[in-house]
Amino acid sequence: MNISFNWTAAGRWCAVMAAATVLGCTRHEAPPDAAAVAPTAASDAVHARAAEVIGALKLLRQEYANAVAPEGGAVMDATEYEETELFAEQAQAKFAALMAAGGGPDAAHASAISDGLARLREDVARKAPQQAIATQARGTLALVEDLLAGSVPESIRGTVLAVARADQAIATEEIVGEYRIGLTTGPARPIFARRDGVLVAVPPPAGAMYVAALVRERRTKRFLPAGAVSLVIEGGGGRDEVSLVELWGDFHQYGANVVPPADGAVTITVRVSPPAYARHADMLTHFVAPVSATVKGVVRQGALAFDARPVAPPDPDYAVGDDVLQALTEAGSLHDGGPYRVGLIVEGPEPIWIWNQGTTVLEPVAADATNHVEVVLLDRDTGQLVPDAGVTVTFLAGTRPLGSARLHPLLSVFSHYGETLALPAGADTVRVHVDPPSLGTVDRPRLAEPAELEIPLPPQRGKTA
Repeated sequence: MNISFNWTAAGRWCAVMAAATVLGCTRHEAPPDAAAVAPTAASDAVHARAAEVIGALKLLRQEYANAVAPEGGAVMDATEYEETELFAEQAQAKFAALMAAGGGPDAAHASAISDGLARLREDVARKAPQQAIATQARGTLALVEDLLAGSVPESIRGTVLAVARADQAIATEEIVGEYRIGLTTGPARPIFARRDGVLVAVPPPAGAMYVAALVRERRTKRFLPAGAVSLVIEGGGGRDEVSLVELWGDFHQYGANVVPPADGAVTITVRVSPPAYARHADMLTHFVAPVSATVKGVVRQGALAFDARPVAPPDPDYAVGDDVLQALTEAGSLHDGGPYRVGLIVEGPEPIWIWNQGTTVLEPVAADATNHVEVVLLDRDTGQLVPDAGVTVTFLAGTRPLGSARLHPLLSVFSHYGETLALPAGADTVRVHVDPPSLGTVDRPRLAEPAELEIPLPPQRGKTA
């Protein structure tokens, strides 16, 4: 699957990200002589509902590309096509809810959006060519995005801010195939490693500096989890190889406190293995081979500086936060438990590919499988999708357990936890148990405790708003 957030003005969110970083995530600051006031609850509600419409449209566009032949007319995947029909209907229903709540666009703007949504639904029904759907979706998306007036939807603000902070921290970035590998460095920082499920402080060695690699998708700037990352520093007549620890902080990173070589020129090589994650079909051929990047730097008085390479923007058809927006649109509602926010998705059965010793292995749909069950897991503190956790679901009838399943961490258009299985008859509730992620933390302990919560079992994703 491949979703994109196609802004009419591609730089709109880039400016918002920078502003969010500078202003500490303040939405707007009016000039001193302006009569403008802070956004009202009504305008925030409109923005939230507009984000839901955008999410449904992007899901439609993404699923349609997998469902119908490029020239149209023929369905390639019946399950994906059914989901495309669903999201076309949901987009209309969500926009109708926006208008019914009040505070929406003027009549002309609303009519243009309604017409665009209706044409999209008609085009899906007639199995139009992919390009026709893409063109119609692009125009309708632009009209809906205008309702946000350049603001970031609250639901993805944490992710947008995390990426902005990461971009600012990166001193140099290399693009290697599908990867972007950024390096940041500074004084030694507190690191807490996860040992037997407990976060333990790792004191830095004397004279150490902090070095971290930020491993992300080239196209989207999404952080890539569960890799093995090492750093080779050559200089001062010596060579030192360090394994970097996967860490959770204001943004995902692989870091360590390292004693630098003697002052002078250095060569730094970062080696990155593919994410040790299961995959959906859309990620089956992506991030499956190791890569490395080499940069030049210099050590001066125990500090490391690089030959700067600026951070490259994501592809123009993607805006930071698209993955979270899609996750939240699919989940529909979130439930708080401990340090997490949890969304539950139940959809039709589909195969997945397990990551096993450096390669993908098909886990086919079992004959008795009824559903693919997914859990979306967010950090309540930062609003980011949480990688590397242990997620178990137990199906209940009232309070009576019917069966449990351990979910695989999965790479897809958004990272989540999922498994295709047979839902027990009579289940009406899902108990979600979250074991803390295996990654460590930087600066302070985070996500230290397990959590458990019960969520009503949603229907298999159907035609509901």
